[in-house]
Amino acid sequence: MEVDMDNKRINNALNYNKRQGYSKTEIKLIQAAVNALVDGWWGRETVRCVAAWQKSQGLVPDGKVGPHTYSALKADLSSHVSPCNANIGCGLAAYDNNFPGHTPEEAMQLDWNTALGEGCTELRYWSSEWLVDETLPGGGNKGNLYSGPWLQTQTPPPGVILGAWIDDPVRNAKSEVFADRLQAMHIRRASLMINKSNTHISDVPWNLRWKRGDLEAIAKVYSARGIDMVGTCWPRPSKSQIDAMCKDMKWILDVLQSKVFEVDTESNWKPKFLEGFRSMDQAASYLVDAMRKCVGKDGELELTTYTYHTENSAKATLAPYMDRLLPQGYAVRHRGHSVIDWGHQLAPGRHVSLAVNRARQAAAAS
Repeated sequence: MEVDMDNKRINNALNYNKRQGYSKTEIKLIQAAVNALVDGWWGRETVRCVAAWQKSQGLVPDGKVGPHTYSALKADLSSHVSPCNANIGCGLAAYDNNFPGHTPEEAMQLDWNTALGEGCTELRYWSSEWLVDETLPGGGNKGNLYSGPWLQTQTPPPGVILGAWIDDPVRNAKSEVFADRLQAMHIRRASLMINKSNTHISDVPWNLRWKRGDLEAIAKVYSARGIDMVGTCWPRPSKSQIDAMCKDMKWILDVLQSKVFEVDTESNWKPKFLEGFRSMDQAASYLVDAMRKCVGKDGELELTTYTYHTENSAKATLAPYMDRLLPQGYAVRHRGHSVIDWGHQLAPGRHVSLAVNRARQAAAAS
């Protein structure tokens, strides 16, 4: 179904679409939905295809992807992404700094609503960053807004789990007070960071944060409150590190009474750390096999990473073999040394959609 568009209409639509600030990933998803060449760039052919799609849907065929057209497109996007077996959740920021003209509660609610609207099966927060206040001994939320009280007012719908990544000080994380607070926030899955960060060359590749006795204590405290445990690690594409990690994870998962093994692929999962493998693909295959051996045939594998990491894209090599993906769609006002506004693609709501749609591509990667 073609639409006759002169150069003036096409140029107007091009300029309009470029002003909307769509990311390259969002443009690719739009292009896939309207059967345009998927290259991530606004072009004349893409505008024509958008107009044709709009006409087929009974919309004004102007080639402009504004809020109304984009909302209509989103319902069509998932059918243009290869099917996958992974469940997709999303890591949410509870909140850090105010967006002018918007309350923290408004931002948190928008993230929540968007994640549920995207079909996320789990909403996971970062405990030490935003959930648990600074009154616990030796811990704090790094100056961000303590938003546990807001989360307590929320009721997750059936089939959706609330979780928390936990890398708080050991004595805090294993305390009954800490666990009680998580329970009050409806947290039902606690993802425990097992090793210390190893994102710098000088960092020890595999360095446990926990002693066996502490793990036994936290398992007992959380189990009594109906909170399941997940063992989460930062792996490097290093054979020696993966071997050491999985050797420990076998007994750690047993202590935690867990069959869920998660990897966090951030600056640790980079080619600069390749050791014992010819390529990142080979390292990924080895890691997946090693993880499966740890959890057994009934276990589950998870992966989390930031929005623009390779493992949250169509070039992913680990993500397609995971049972659950939890991209970090943290919608916060400060990004490094930059400040973003409410309409930015990484602002509340939009960042969640971006992260989840990229995760769908990662899950379907070949």
